[in-house]
Amino acid sequence: MMNKRRCYIIISLFLSMFLFSYTQAFENNSGFEKISITEAVRIAMKNNQDYKIAVLKEKKAREKVKAVWGQLMPVLESEASLIRQNAENGFMSLSDGQNEIRFIQMKFGLNPGIFYNSLKASKDALKIAQEDARRIKSSVEYSVIKGYFDVLLSAEIIKLQQESIDVLNSNLRDVQNKYKSGTVPKFELLQAKVEVSKHDPMLLEAKNNNKVAIDMFNYILGSDELRYIPDERVLKDDSMKEPEISVKRDEYLINLAIKNRPEIIQLETSQSLAVHSKNLNSSYYLWPVFSVAGYYGKTQYLPNEVDPAGGAFPVDLDFSQLTGTDEWQNTWQIRVAATYRWGALSPADPVRAAEREDKIKIEEAEKELHRLKRLIGISIRSNYSKLVTAYLTVQSQKESVITAEEGMRVAKESYRAGVIKNSELLSAEFSLNNTRTSYIKAIYNYYIALAGLKKDIGIDDERIIVEGKI
Repeated sequence: MMNKRRCYIIISLFLSMFLFSYTQAFENNSGFEKISITEAVRIAMKNNQDYKIAVLKEKKAREKVKAVWGQLMPVLESEASLIRQNAENGFMSLSDGQNEIRFIQMKFGLNPGIFYNSLKASKDALKIAQEDARRIKSSVEYSVIKGYFDVLLSAEIIKLQQESIDVLNSNLRDVQNKYKSGTVPKFELLQAKVEVSKHDPMLLEAKNNNKVAIDMFNYILGSDELRYIPDERVLKDDSMKEPEISVKRDEYLINLAIKNRPEIIQLETSQSLAVHSKNLNSSYYLWPVFSVAGYYGKTQYLPNEVDPAGGAFPVDLDFSQLTGTDEWQNTWQIRVAATYRWGALSPADPVRAAEREDKIKIEEAEKELHRLKRLIGISIRSNYSKLVTAYLTVQSQKESVITAEEGMRVAKESYRAGVIKNSELLSAEFSLNNTRTSYIKAIYNYYIALAGLKKDIGIDDERIIVEGKI
């Protein structure tokens, strides 16, 4: 019994130490590697399985293009064959068969329409695969940037809550001293205690949100352990560009998205692929198959003895020109042909059904393209509006933070001098905390909106968004 109890105590102590060190590591950011946004995107691209699969599909599509070009290469081969035959009468009865060696033989057949449209369709499929890889890359970049700033935002909220608690604790000590001296009523002391206790759960929540954000950030990067954290210096970088407030800017970005967005290009290419696929099936009855075949080799015929008189009269006739001799002879052949497939004209033929199916795909892609363009326009207008709002908020809140800090300093001095009540001091602290929070969230909203626009438009250079010329 004692051994079990001792074992439980040891396990409990171990878990407590582990949880304590785990929490301390989060709070102090110890054991983490700080990385920039560019490095974070690079790591995510390296580890993302969807992107790796998309790259492999792109390689596979490239090989299919090469396979279509391979249709222009004739089939070259060698062959050795034995033919045995029997007939009671007629020409075939003059030979038991033949032995043949074809040193080289060539076969080549091509339907021009099928080749051309197969090549175009395979190139379209390659383009779709390339755009799919670009789409996944853009989506991963957006997730990385959002996760990056989620961690930074949650970390800044912790700092703000901790600063508020420090201010409130300092205020509590002042109120306690004044209460002891009898200069303030007990109500103000209780009010100060309530404000301190009210912020403790908010600090715990902020720390928990930060832990979750770091965990999710490392998951997005594909790390199996909690290894990376963002570099907070990006928040101090005064590199935010002022976006232009203009309807023309929205139209410019929407037109840019229609040209660059991977999903738009994929749908347009899918439509082109369906057109070439339809034309490919039409080529079965619009074009004949042109073919060339030939060979060069050695042939040994196996002739039968010829007895034209039935044995009654010995006649010495030479049939070697018909039956050949048992000696090896040089042989060659060339065949040129054009073969037309009449059956493909029937509406019941499988290629006609495939042709009709491709017509439906063309119409389907057209409707999907119209829907996507409409949604992209809405998303771009929304994100650009958020970008402008966030930038203006950052500029206004930057001044407001300075004003609120000065107001807090004056409020502290006024309270200690007995000019204002404690509730007015707490109001000043509340205003400062809200202003700082709004400032940090505005910076967060700016970068998230910018990342969303990059994803919507399908570009990597963010300068085009805020600096691009119309």
